[in-house]
Amino acid sequence: MNLQMRLKDERRLGLSEGSAEGCDEMTVDWIYALQAQGMPQKQIVEALALARKISLAEAQRYYDQLT
Repeated sequence: MNLQMRLKDERRLGLSEGSAEGCDEMTVDWIYALQAQGMPQKQIVEALALARKISLAEAQRYYDQLT
């Protein structure tokens, strides 16, 4: 693989990882905001799953990482 193709692939990978990291940070902020407003855990997890289009189990893992 030539250098130009390798750099293009690495750039694409970096953009993808950066996007995922930004999304994770936004999710954390969103969970904290809903907790601060008194929303129960079950509703936060359900709303997170719906908003991020992820399974309830994955949404629960996000929530559990913060508590």
